[in-house]
Amino acid sequence: MIRTLFATLVLVSAAMPAASQSSPDAPVPAPSTEGSEPASKGDAALAGTAWQLVEIVSMDDRVDAPDDRSLYTVEFKADGSVQVRADCNRGTGSWTSVSPGQLQFGQMAATQALCLPGSLHDRYIAQFPWVRSYVMKDGHLFMATMADGSIIEFEPLPVPLAATVLGEEIRTNDPGAMQEIVLTRLFDRYAAEQGIEVSDEEIDAYVENLQRGMREEGLTAEDDLTPEEAAQVEQMRREMGRSMIRQWKLNRALHEQYGGRVIFQQLGPEPLDAYRQYLEEREAAGDFTIHQESFKQEFWRYFTNDSMHDFYEPGSDDEARAFTTAPWLGKDDGSAGVTKSGSDEGVPLAGDDSGPINWAVKVGAGGLNLRSGPSTSSKILATFAPGTILDNLGCQRAEGRNWCDVQRFGG
Repeated sequence: MIRTLFATLVLVSAAMPAASQSSPDAPVPAPSTEGSEPASKGDAALAGTAWQLVEIVSMDDRVDAPDDRSLYTVEFKADGSVQVRADCNRGTGSWTSVSPGQLQFGQMAATQALCLPGSLHDRYIAQFPWVRSYVMKDGHLFMATMADGSIIEFEPLPVPLAATVLGEEIRTNDPGAMQEIVLTRLFDRYAAEQGIEVSDEEIDAYVENLQRGMREEGLTAEDDLTPEEAAQVEQMRREMGRSMIRQWKLNRALHEQYGGRVIFQQLGPEPLDAYRQYLEEREAAGDFTIHQESFKQEFWRYFTNDSMHDFYEPGSDDEARAFTTAPWLGKDDGSAGVTKSGSDEGVPLAGDDSGPINWAVKVGAGGLNLRSGPSTSSKILATFAPGTILDNLGCQRAEGRNWCDVQRFGG
Protein backbone atom coordinates (compact mmCIF):
# COMPACT_ATOMS: atom_id res chain seq x y z
CA MET A 1 0.00 0.00 0.00
CA ILE A 2 1.26 3.48 -0.83
CA ARG A 3 1.64 5.29 2.51
CA THR A 4 2.07 8.80 1.11
CA LEU A 5 0.06 10.84 -1.37
CA PHE A 6 2.48 13.70 -1.98
CA ALA A 7 5.71 15.13 -0.60
CA THR A 8 7.31 18.54 -0.45
CA LEU A 9 10.04 20.18 1.60
CA VAL A 10 8.99 22.53 4.37
CA LEU A 11 10.67 24.29 7.27
CA VAL A 12 9.70 23.67 10.86
CA SER A 13 11.12 26.66 12.72
CA ALA A 14 12.02 26.80 16.40
CA ALA A 15 11.14 30.52 16.32
CA MET A 16 7.41 29.83 16.73
CA PRO A 17 5.06 32.24 18.58
CA ALA A 18 4.96 31.56 22.30
CA ALA A 19 1.87 29.83 23.65
CA SER A 20 -0.46 31.87 25.79
CA GLN A 21 0.55 30.97 29.33
CA SER A 22 2.24 32.45 32.35
CA SER A 23 6.04 32.76 32.09
CA PRO A 24 6.12 31.39 28.52
CA ASP A 25 9.90 31.38 28.44
CA ALA A 26 10.31 29.23 31.54
CA PRO A 27 10.96 25.57 30.69
CA VAL A 28 8.64 23.01 32.20
CA PRO A 29 10.54 20.84 34.71
CA ALA A 30 11.63 17.45 33.41
CA PRO A 31 10.43 14.25 35.09
CA SER A 32 11.75 13.52 38.57
CA THR A 33 15.43 12.64 38.50
CA GLU A 34 15.25 10.38 41.53
CA GLY A 35 17.08 7.20 40.58
CA SER A 36 17.93 8.64 37.18
CA GLU A 37 21.19 9.05 35.32
CA PRO A 38 22.35 12.71 35.48
CA ALA A 39 23.11 14.33 32.16
CA SER A 40 26.44 15.53 33.50
CA LYS A 41 28.25 15.89 30.21
CA GLY A 42 25.81 18.07 28.29
CA ASP A 43 26.26 17.28 24.61
CA ALA A 44 28.26 14.13 25.37
CA ALA A 45 25.26 12.50 27.04
CA LEU A 46 23.24 12.65 23.81
CA ALA A 47 25.82 12.80 21.02
CA GLY A 48 25.83 9.65 18.93
CA THR A 49 22.61 8.25 20.41
CA ALA A 50 19.41 7.21 18.61
CA TRP A 51 15.93 6.75 20.10
CA GLN A 52 12.41 5.65 19.20
CA LEU A 53 9.19 7.07 20.62
CA VAL A 54 7.40 5.36 23.50
CA GLU A 55 4.70 7.95 24.23
CA ILE A 56 3.84 11.63 24.53
CA VAL A 57 2.13 12.66 27.76
CA SER A 58 0.50 16.11 27.99
CA MET A 59 -0.11 18.13 31.13
CA ASP A 60 -3.82 17.19 30.90
CA ASP A 61 -2.79 13.48 31.05
CA ARG A 62 -3.50 12.88 27.39
CA VAL A 63 -1.29 10.00 26.19
CA ASP A 64 -0.33 9.40 22.58
CA ALA A 65 1.56 6.16 21.90
CA PRO A 66 2.50 4.88 18.42
CA ASP A 67 1.48 1.45 17.21
CA ASP A 68 4.94 1.06 15.68
CA ARG A 69 7.64 2.82 17.72
CA SER A 70 10.26 2.42 15.00
CA LEU A 71 8.33 4.92 12.81
CA TYR A 72 9.06 7.78 15.23
CA THR A 73 12.75 8.26 15.88
CA VAL A 74 15.36 10.89 16.71
CA GLU A 75 19.11 10.57 16.23
CA PHE A 76 21.58 13.02 17.81
CA LYS A 77 24.71 13.37 15.68
CA ALA A 78 28.03 14.28 17.29
CA ASP A 79 28.40 17.23 14.90
CA GLY A 80 25.30 18.93 16.35
CA SER A 81 22.88 17.82 13.65
CA VAL A 82 19.75 15.79 14.31
CA GLN A 83 17.77 13.39 12.15
CA VAL A 84 14.09 12.75 12.84
CA ARG A 85 11.62 10.26 11.45
CA ALA A 86 7.94 11.02 11.92
CA ASP A 87 5.99 8.14 10.38
CA CYS A 88 6.01 8.76 6.62
CA ASN A 89 8.20 11.88 6.87
CA ARG A 90 11.83 12.56 7.69
CA GLY A 91 13.56 15.70 8.87
CA THR A 92 16.99 17.12 9.63
CA GLY A 93 18.04 20.02 11.80
CA SER A 94 20.30 20.95 14.69
CA TRP A 95 20.39 20.46 18.45
CA THR A 96 22.23 22.10 21.34
CA SER A 97 22.72 21.25 25.00
CA VAL A 98 24.83 23.96 26.57
CA SER A 99 24.38 22.70 30.13
CA PRO A 100 23.40 19.44 31.83
CA GLY A 101 19.72 18.66 31.29
CA GLN A 102 19.18 21.56 28.87
CA LEU A 103 18.12 20.82 25.27
CA GLN A 104 16.87 22.83 22.32
CA PHE A 105 16.34 22.13 18.64
CA GLY A 106 17.01 24.60 15.85
CA GLN A 107 15.28 25.04 12.53
CA MET A 108 14.30 21.71 11.03
CA ALA A 109 13.77 20.84 7.35
CA ALA A 110 11.30 18.01 6.84
CA THR A 111 9.24 16.34 4.17
CA GLN A 112 5.51 17.00 4.51
CA ALA A 113 3.86 13.91 3.12
CA LEU A 114 0.27 13.01 3.93
CA CYS A 115 0.53 9.98 6.21
CA LEU A 116 -2.28 7.47 6.72
CA PRO A 117 -5.10 8.16 9.18
CA GLY A 118 -4.14 7.53 12.78
CA SER A 119 -0.59 8.77 12.30
CA LEU A 120 1.09 10.69 15.14
CA HIS A 121 3.15 12.68 12.66
CA ASP A 122 1.66 16.10 13.43
CA ARG A 123 1.62 15.56 17.20
CA TYR A 124 5.20 14.26 17.25
CA ILE A 125 6.90 16.75 14.94
CA ALA A 126 5.19 19.70 16.67
CA GLN A 127 6.99 18.93 19.95
CA PHE A 128 10.56 19.65 18.84
CA PRO A 129 10.48 23.47 18.63
CA TRP A 130 9.24 23.63 22.23
CA VAL A 131 11.69 21.20 23.88
CA ARG A 132 13.79 22.87 26.58
CA SER A 133 15.07 20.09 28.87
CA TYR A 134 15.76 16.38 29.11
CA VAL A 135 16.67 13.65 31.56
CA MET A 136 17.73 10.02 31.24
CA LYS A 137 16.09 7.50 33.56
CA ASP A 138 16.20 3.69 33.54
CA GLY A 139 17.79 3.75 30.09
CA HIS A 140 15.03 5.92 28.60
CA LEU A 141 15.22 9.52 27.39
CA PHE A 142 12.58 12.02 28.54
CA MET A 143 12.28 15.41 26.81
CA ALA A 144 10.13 18.19 28.32
CA THR A 145 8.49 21.06 26.45
CA MET A 146 7.64 24.58 27.55
CA ALA A 147 4.46 24.91 25.46
CA ASP A 148 1.95 22.56 27.09
CA GLY A 149 4.14 20.72 29.55
CA SER A 150 4.38 17.60 27.43
CA ILE A 151 6.80 14.84 28.37
CA ILE A 152 8.11 12.85 25.39
CA GLU A 153 9.48 9.43 26.33
CA PHE A 154 11.93 7.50 24.15
CA GLU A 155 13.68 4.16 24.36
CA PRO A 156 16.98 3.30 22.66
CA LEU A 157 16.63 2.57 18.95
CA PRO A 158 17.66 -1.06 18.32
CA VAL A 159 21.02 -1.14 16.58
CA PRO A 160 20.85 -3.23 13.37
CA LEU A 161 23.20 -6.06 12.50
CA ALA A 162 25.48 -4.32 10.04
CA ALA A 163 28.02 -7.06 9.33
CA THR A 164 29.58 -10.30 10.50
CA VAL A 165 33.36 -10.75 10.37
CA LEU A 166 35.18 -13.93 11.42
CA GLY A 167 32.11 -14.95 13.40
CA GLU A 168 31.80 -11.62 15.22
CA GLU A 169 28.56 -9.64 14.88
CA ILE A 170 28.93 -5.91 14.27
CA ARG A 171 25.94 -3.82 15.28
CA THR A 172 26.15 -0.15 14.41
CA ASN A 173 24.32 2.63 12.61
CA ASP A 174 27.63 4.00 11.29
CA PRO A 175 28.94 2.44 8.03
CA GLY A 176 32.35 3.99 8.64
CA ALA A 177 32.64 2.33 12.04
CA MET A 178 31.57 -0.98 10.50
CA GLN A 179 34.22 -0.71 7.78
CA GLU A 180 36.94 0.05 10.31
CA ILE A 181 36.05 -3.00 12.41
CA VAL A 182 35.88 -5.32 9.40
CA LEU A 183 39.24 -4.16 8.03
CA THR A 184 40.89 -4.28 11.45
CA ARG A 185 39.79 -7.86 12.11
CA LEU A 186 40.78 -9.10 8.64
CA PHE A 187 44.11 -7.28 8.52
CA ASP A 188 44.99 -8.41 12.05
CA ARG A 189 44.48 -12.01 11.01
CA TYR A 190 46.41 -11.49 7.76
CA ALA A 191 49.31 -9.96 9.69
CA ALA A 192 49.34 -12.94 12.05
CA GLU A 193 49.26 -15.40 9.13
CA GLN A 194 52.15 -13.59 7.44
CA GLY A 195 54.16 -13.33 10.66
CA ILE A 196 54.21 -9.53 10.46
CA GLU A 197 55.65 -8.04 13.65
CA VAL A 198 57.33 -4.79 14.68
CA SER A 199 60.47 -4.87 16.79
CA ASP A 200 61.64 -2.30 19.31
CA GLU A 201 64.77 -1.86 17.17
CA GLU A 202 62.64 -0.84 14.19
CA ILE A 203 60.72 1.66 16.32
CA ASP A 204 64.02 3.03 17.67
CA ALA A 205 65.25 3.48 14.10
CA TYR A 206 62.03 5.25 13.13
CA VAL A 207 62.22 7.69 16.06
CA GLU A 208 65.96 8.30 15.55
CA ASN A 209 65.46 9.02 11.86
CA LEU A 210 62.59 11.37 12.65
CA GLN A 211 64.58 13.26 15.27
CA ARG A 212 67.62 13.49 13.01
CA GLY A 213 65.50 15.08 10.31
CA MET A 214 64.14 17.59 12.82
CA ARG A 215 67.63 18.52 14.03
CA GLU A 216 68.89 19.01 10.51
CA GLU A 217 65.94 21.30 9.78
CA GLY A 218 66.47 23.27 12.99
CA LEU A 219 63.02 22.44 14.38
CA THR A 220 63.08 23.38 18.07
CA ALA A 221 59.49 23.74 19.35
CA GLU A 222 59.94 20.79 21.72
CA ASP A 223 62.55 22.67 23.73
CA ASP A 224 59.74 24.40 25.64
CA LEU A 225 57.85 21.25 26.60
CA THR A 226 57.55 20.16 30.21
CA PRO A 227 59.01 16.72 31.08
CA GLU A 228 55.48 15.29 31.12
CA GLU A 229 54.67 16.76 27.71
CA ALA A 230 57.99 15.57 26.29
CA ALA A 231 57.22 12.06 27.54
CA GLN A 232 53.81 12.21 25.87
CA VAL A 233 55.39 13.27 22.58
CA GLU A 234 57.94 10.45 22.81
CA GLN A 235 55.23 7.89 23.53
CA MET A 236 53.12 9.27 20.68
CA ARG A 237 56.03 8.89 18.26
CA ARG A 238 56.72 5.32 19.32
CA GLU A 239 53.04 4.39 18.94
CA MET A 240 52.98 6.17 15.61
CA GLY A 241 56.11 4.31 14.53
CA ARG A 242 54.71 0.92 15.52
CA SER A 243 51.45 1.55 13.69
CA MET A 244 53.16 2.92 10.58
CA ILE A 245 55.75 0.14 10.34
CA ARG A 246 53.17 -2.63 10.80
CA GLN A 247 50.84 -1.16 8.20
CA TRP A 248 53.67 -0.65 5.72
CA LYS A 249 54.75 -4.29 6.12
CA LEU A 250 51.15 -5.46 5.73
CA ASN A 251 50.70 -3.32 2.60
CA ARG A 252 53.95 -4.64 1.17
CA ALA A 253 52.85 -8.25 1.73
CA LEU A 254 49.50 -7.63 0.05
CA HIS A 255 51.15 -5.87 -2.89
CA GLU A 256 53.64 -8.71 -3.35
CA GLN A 257 50.78 -11.23 -3.31
CA TYR A 258 48.27 -9.42 -5.54
CA GLY A 259 50.13 -6.60 -7.31
CA GLY A 260 48.08 -3.81 -8.89
CA ARG A 261 47.98 -0.06 -8.58
CA VAL A 262 49.16 2.00 -5.60
CA ILE A 263 47.57 5.20 -4.31
CA PHE A 264 48.84 8.19 -2.36
CA GLN A 265 47.30 8.25 1.11
CA GLN A 266 47.81 10.35 4.23
CA LEU A 267 49.28 7.51 6.25
CA GLY A 268 51.45 6.18 3.42
CA PRO A 269 51.08 4.39 0.08
CA GLU A 270 48.23 1.89 -0.18
CA PRO A 271 47.96 -1.04 -2.63
CA LEU A 272 44.37 -0.29 -3.61
CA ASP A 273 43.92 -3.10 -6.13
CA ALA A 274 45.50 -5.59 -3.73
CA TYR A 275 43.11 -4.47 -0.99
CA ARG A 276 40.13 -5.04 -3.26
CA GLN A 277 41.24 -8.48 -4.45
CA TYR A 278 42.02 -9.62 -0.93
CA LEU A 279 38.65 -8.41 0.39
CA GLU A 280 36.77 -9.99 -2.51
CA GLU A 281 38.43 -13.32 -1.72
CA ARG A 282 37.62 -13.03 1.98
CA GLU A 283 33.99 -12.17 1.26
CA ALA A 284 33.66 -15.09 -1.16
CA ALA A 285 35.19 -17.38 1.47
CA GLY A 286 32.57 -16.27 4.01
CA ASP A 287 35.01 -14.47 6.31
CA PHE A 288 32.76 -11.43 6.35
CA THR A 289 29.24 -10.53 5.26
CA ILE A 290 27.69 -7.07 5.13
CA HIS A 291 23.97 -7.35 5.87
CA GLN A 292 22.82 -3.80 5.10
CA GLU A 293 22.77 -2.96 1.38
CA SER A 294 23.51 0.72 1.93
CA PHE A 295 26.45 -0.20 4.18
CA LYS A 296 27.73 -2.62 1.54
CA GLN A 297 27.76 0.11 -1.09
CA GLU A 298 29.58 2.48 1.25
CA PHE A 299 32.11 -0.20 2.23
CA TRP A 300 33.14 -0.98 -1.35
CA ARG A 301 33.05 2.62 -2.60
CA TYR A 302 36.57 3.32 -1.32
CA PHE A 303 37.99 0.31 -3.17
CA THR A 304 36.09 0.68 -6.46
CA ASN A 305 35.70 4.42 -7.09
CA ASP A 306 38.95 5.54 -8.73
CA SER A 307 37.86 9.19 -8.71
CA MET A 308 38.42 9.25 -4.94
CA HIS A 309 42.15 8.59 -5.24
CA ASP A 310 45.45 9.85 -6.62
CA PHE A 311 47.54 7.05 -8.10
CA TYR A 312 51.26 6.61 -8.39
CA GLU A 313 52.20 6.66 -12.04
CA PRO A 314 52.23 3.00 -13.12
CA GLY A 315 55.78 1.80 -13.74
CA SER A 316 57.36 4.91 -12.21
CA ASP A 317 60.34 4.87 -9.86
CA ASP A 318 58.09 6.24 -7.12
CA GLU A 319 55.72 3.30 -7.46
CA ALA A 320 58.62 0.86 -7.50
CA ARG A 321 60.03 2.33 -4.26
CA ALA A 322 56.67 2.44 -2.44
CA PHE A 323 57.18 -0.96 -0.83
CA THR A 324 60.89 -1.61 -1.33
CA THR A 325 62.48 1.07 0.88
CA ALA A 326 61.61 0.83 4.58
CA PRO A 327 60.53 4.37 5.55
CA TRP A 328 61.73 4.03 9.14
CA LEU A 329 65.31 3.62 7.90
CA GLY A 330 67.46 6.49 6.67
CA LYS A 331 67.25 7.09 2.94
CA ASP A 332 70.98 6.78 2.28
CA ASP A 333 70.34 6.25 -1.42
CA GLY A 334 69.15 9.84 -1.67
CA SER A 335 65.57 8.96 -2.54
CA ALA A 336 62.89 11.13 -1.00
CA GLY A 337 59.55 10.24 0.54
CA VAL A 338 56.88 10.32 -2.17
CA THR A 339 53.99 12.78 -2.09
CA LYS A 340 51.67 14.27 -4.66
CA SER A 341 52.81 17.81 -5.31
CA GLY A 342 50.24 20.43 -4.40
CA SER A 343 47.91 18.03 -2.58
CA ASP A 344 47.28 17.40 1.10
CA GLU A 345 46.45 13.75 0.30
CA GLY A 346 50.11 12.79 0.06
CA VAL A 347 51.23 13.53 3.60
CA PRO A 348 54.39 11.50 4.28
CA LEU A 349 54.73 9.35 7.36
CA ALA A 350 58.05 10.69 8.54
CA GLY A 351 60.65 13.32 7.83
CA ASP A 352 63.72 12.11 5.96
CA ASP A 353 67.21 13.26 5.00
CA SER A 354 65.92 15.16 2.02
CA GLY A 355 63.71 17.34 4.25
CA PRO A 356 60.10 17.03 5.46
CA ILE A 357 57.13 17.93 3.25
CA ASN A 358 55.27 21.17 3.97
CA TRP A 359 51.84 22.57 3.19
CA ALA A 360 49.57 25.52 4.07
CA VAL A 361 46.98 25.51 6.84
CA LYS A 362 43.51 25.69 5.28
CA VAL A 363 41.07 26.03 8.13
CA GLY A 364 38.55 28.54 9.45
CA ALA A 365 39.30 31.79 11.15
CA GLY A 366 40.07 30.02 14.41
CA GLY A 367 43.28 28.56 13.05
CA LEU A 368 44.84 25.15 13.68
CA ASN A 369 45.68 24.09 17.25
CA LEU A 370 49.03 22.42 17.93
CA ARG A 371 48.64 20.07 20.90
CA SER A 372 51.14 18.21 23.04
CA GLY A 373 49.61 14.81 22.17
CA PRO A 374 47.16 13.09 19.80
CA SER A 375 44.02 14.05 21.73
CA THR A 376 41.59 16.97 21.87
CA SER A 377 42.18 16.96 25.64
CA SER A 378 45.95 17.50 25.29
CA LYS A 379 47.45 20.90 26.07
CA ILE A 380 47.36 23.46 23.26
CA LEU A 381 50.95 24.60 22.64
CA ALA A 382 50.25 27.04 19.79
CA THR A 383 47.66 28.04 17.21
CA PHE A 384 48.61 28.37 13.54
CA ALA A 385 46.75 30.95 11.47
CA PRO A 386 45.34 30.11 8.00
CA GLY A 387 48.10 30.27 5.41
CA THR A 388 50.82 29.15 7.83
CA ILE A 389 53.29 26.76 6.19
CA LEU A 390 53.91 23.63 8.26
CA ASP A 391 56.42 20.78 8.16
CA ASN A 392 54.87 17.31 8.41
CA LEU A 393 56.92 14.98 10.60
CA GLY A 394 54.64 11.96 10.81
CA CYS A 395 51.03 10.88 11.34
CA GLN A 396 49.03 8.37 13.34
CA ARG A 397 45.35 7.61 13.98
CA ALA A 398 43.86 8.25 17.41
CA GLU A 399 40.35 9.04 18.71
CA GLY A 400 39.01 8.26 15.23
CA ARG A 401 41.10 11.04 13.66
CA ASN A 402 44.41 11.43 11.87
CA TRP A 403 46.95 13.30 14.03
CA CYS A 404 50.18 14.60 12.53
CA ASP A 405 53.39 15.72 14.22
CA VAL A 406 53.95 19.17 12.71
CA GLN A 407 55.93 22.35 13.21
CA ARG A 408 56.11 25.76 11.58
CA PHE A 409 58.15 25.62 8.37
CA GLY A 410 61.84 25.95 9.19
CA GLY A 411 61.26 25.82 12.96
